Amino acid sequence: MGVAFSTMSSEIFSKLSVLLALSNSQAAEAFKPILRSNGIGRAIAVDSNYDALAILKEMNFNMIVIDDRFPELGGYDFCRFLRLTSVAVSVSPIILGIHGPDQESVLKARDAGASKIVAMPLTGQSLIKAVTSTLAEMKPIVQTSAYNGPDRRRPAKAPWPHAERRKEQSKLVGIEQQRKAMFGIKS
Repeated sequence: MGVAFSTMSSEIFSKLSVLLALSNSQAAEAFKPILRSNGIGRAIAVDSNYDALAILKEMNFNMIVIDDRFPELGGYDFCRFLRLTSVAVSVSPIILGIHGPDQESVLKARDAGASKIVAMPLTGQSLIKAVTSTLAEMKPIVQTSAYNGPDRRRPAKAPWPHAERRKEQSKLVGIEQQRKAMFGIKS
């Protein structure tokens, strides 16, 4: 089931450590060998937020895949919690899967700090595609009292005519800083 990664180097994929926090633990377990066979260095599945917190204390992850029905806290609150931590995972990409996505749930995921929002259920191929596109489309991370997560602004065709509120903001983590925190490399 190998997928060509024209935009990602094998070095990046080999350094990728993915935490699978899905409500369907059988699917999460099935995704582990699929991720590894596509060059991803490590994939670990957990059954609940409590298990996820325990493993996050022991290991470093540079990508998280969560779904909205993840046990205990729920996917949205777990995503928000991860963004508020002071460890490297707070600036790492978070893929949030939504069962029955609608406008309200997509906005809720975006506001929780998800880097990528995907429809559930996932297949092996859709998961690999989500991982690849998430890494290719990384955005700076905004860390303020009101919001923690990827910069939600879209590039404008014309220059922004108003005052730039975030330009001087020290809590904007750029893509190069994210990659350094995630992988210890610059690219």
